[in-house]
Amino acid sequence: MRFVFYEINNVFEINNGFVNSLVIENRDLFFRLLKDVSLAVEGIEGSAVLSKEHKPISFPKNVEILSDFINFDINNKSLITKITSALEKASLDEENYMETQRLMGEIEVQLSKWAFEFPCDIVPTKITPLSLIKSAGIELRNSYEGRFGEAEKLLDYMELVREFDCDKLFITVNMRAFFADDIVEKFIETVISNEIKLLMIENKSYSILKGEKRYTIDEDLCEF
Repeated sequence: MRFVFYEINNVFEINNGFVNSLVIENRDLFFRLLKDVSLAVEGIEGSAVLSKEHKPISFPKNVEILSDFINFDINNKSLITKITSALEKASLDEENYMETQRLMGEIEVQLSKWAFEFPCDIVPTKITPLSLIKSAGIELRNSYEGRFGEAEKLLDYMELVREFDCDKLFITVNMRAFFADDIVEKFIETVISNEIKLLMIENKSYSILKGEKRYTIDEDLCEF
C-alpha cells in the first residue's frame, strides 16, 4: 500500500517492517493535508492518493483517522454494527443453529405464559437472531487501566476493525502530544508485530523511536 500527497515529494510505503511518521512543521501544509485526507475519507476526492499494487483504492473503505485520544470510545457505531452482523452469522451456522432455534422457541413460550390471561392471542412476529442480539445492547469494554491503557485501547480497536471490517490504514494525528515516548514506542512495537498499517502525522518533532521511519517537512517547506 502507498500513500502520496501532491505537495509532498515522498511516497510513503505502508508495510509491516516499520511505522511511517510524517512531521509537518508548516501549519498551512499541515492543515491542507489533513483537510484533504479528511474529505477523502468522507468520499470527496482530493489530492491525496492511496494505492495498492499501483492501482488507486478507496479512502472511505481503507482509511481511518484517529485524532481524539482523550475521549476515544472503542464502541464505534460502524464497528458495533459489524460485530452484530458477525454474531448473527455465528448464531445461524451449523454448530449453533439448533441452539438458536431452541432459544427463540423458549422466548415465544415465555411470552405466551406472560400473556396467558390477556383477552387476546399474541403473536411474536419479530423474534429473530438479529433482533435478540440487538436487544442485548452489545458493547465493548471501554475502560482500560494503567499507563498503557489508552494506547492498548487503540490497538484493540485497530485489531477489531481488521477482524470485522478490513485491513485499513490508520492515520493518527498528533498522538505524540498525548503519550509518553515509552508508551508510543511500545505502541509502535505492537503495531509492527501485529502487522497493522499505520501512518503517524505530527506537527512537531519528537525523539525518533525504535521502529519509526520519519519524514520531516519544516516551516520553510524543506523536506528531509
